[in-house]
Amino acid sequence: MAPDTIEPQLVDSLRDAAREIFETMVFLTPSSIEPRQTNSTFFDADVVGLLSFTGTASGTVAVTASNKLARLMAAKMLMMEPEELTEDAEVADAFGEIVNMLTGSFKNAWVANGNQMELSVPNVVMAGSVSINSQPNGSGVRVMVEGEPVDVGVHFDA
Repeated sequence: MAPDTIEPQLVDSLRDAAREIFETMVFLTPSSIEPRQTNSTFFDADVVGLLSFTGTASGTVAVTASNKLARLMAAKMLMMEPEELTEDAEVADAFGEIVNMLTGSFKNAWVANGNQMELSVPNVVMAGSVSINSQPNGSGVRVMVEGEPVDVGVHFDA
């Protein structure tokens, strides 16, 4: 049976990984990173990144942000100005890499706890809505950057 939520030490690990990734790879310093419980399997955000996993449990890591913040994050990663990114595909590629890094860090902590995990490739939806087949409750973190949230949630399949 799949767990309902992730253990507190895994949330701590996700928080630490988010801080490191944002500071060293995205070159943005979060103003705060707080644990967050979610109760939805529906994501309606400017940018939604999803990465599925299987193993001891299966599920999806979901990362959401505004288009403005996702564009800034992509530009910082690519050492460009946001207005230089002319294609949504450039933003989606960079956002997908952020989803990949966050999920990879979660995988490392999950496996260190004696679990198994295999990852898919990230999918990014721009200006759309996504529903996933998971339990309605998930755990994760809210990263505040430039006054806007980036929500990172781990959702186990129903």
